[in-house]
Amino acid sequence: MQHSVPQWRAELVLLAVTLIWGGTFAVVKSAVVATSPFLFTGLRFLLALLLMLMLWRGAFQRWDTPTIRHGLILGTLLAGGFSLQTVGLVHTTASRSAFITGTTIVLVPFFQWLGQRRSVQPWEWAGAAAALLGLWQLSNPRFEVWNIGDLLTIASTVFWATYIVVLDSFTRPASGALQHSLRLTLLQFAVTAITGFGLHTLAVVTGFPSQGQGNIGQSSFQLLFALAYTAILASLIAMLLQTHYQRYTTPVRASLIYALEPPFASLIAWMVLGEQLSLRELLGAGLILVGIGLAQLPRIRHALALER
Repeated sequence: MQHSVPQWRAELVLLAVTLIWGGTFAVVKSAVVATSPFLFTGLRFLLALLLMLMLWRGAFQRWDTPTIRHGLILGTLLAGGFSLQTVGLVHTTASRSAFITGTTIVLVPFFQWLGQRRSVQPWEWAGAAAALLGLWQLSNPRFEVWNIGDLLTIASTVFWATYIVVLDSFTRPASGALQHSLRLTLLQFAVTAITGFGLHTLAVVTGFPSQGQGNIGQSSFQLLFALAYTAILASLIAMLLQTHYQRYTTPVRASLIYALEPPFASLIAWMVLGEQLSLRELLGAGLILVGIGLAQLPRIRHALALER
């Protein structure tokens, strides 16, 4: 039996998920000096995987072919996005990476139309444009010179946008049972962990340049805290909630909510690290909020019409 969740409640859950993701920037910033990003990614998702197996062992006794196929596809997209973005950050700045990654919100409506043939409302396009402009203001990037890191980050946005749309396609027809979401999430964690460890091994063998030197003892507390935060909150809880609740809204609305990650990251960085927001950055955060508000107009107008 399918238990429907109100759209506003699902979007509120996704908002909380985005807030958790925003906190990862301040947390991980001091941890990557202790290990390589690839190794950190592998450890993060391995820990999340083990916690899932401990907490919900009964949910993984029965598997069906569609769930396995969907989980592997989603895991491949997730691992691709993380891997390309991580390598890109080695060669480009965080500001440029943040803006480029933010262009995912522009790709989602196009991918949604291309893959699902679902019409996108004009207000949703306007909301995406406003949010993109806000990300530009917030990140304040300089694009005089493009490098390999920029190109790799652009490639990662294709994975992120595809992931959002494919997740909607795979989960919306499902019954909504928690067990289905758990199985999909578990497979995503497994694929991403294996990819992280595999790329770390490849980087060591080939001498590929990477942030961090693998000396865990130098910043053990920061590393352990970052692993706990990203594995439990940002991976186990946040991604399980995303997998379960995104089906109750549209991919475009979900991507616009996820666009709040940079403002949340800036706010948490100010609270934890003492980083100050400039007037331009505050303006960018405001434009992102406007974009999300524009995307909500059709639902608000529909709700008002029903009340008449």
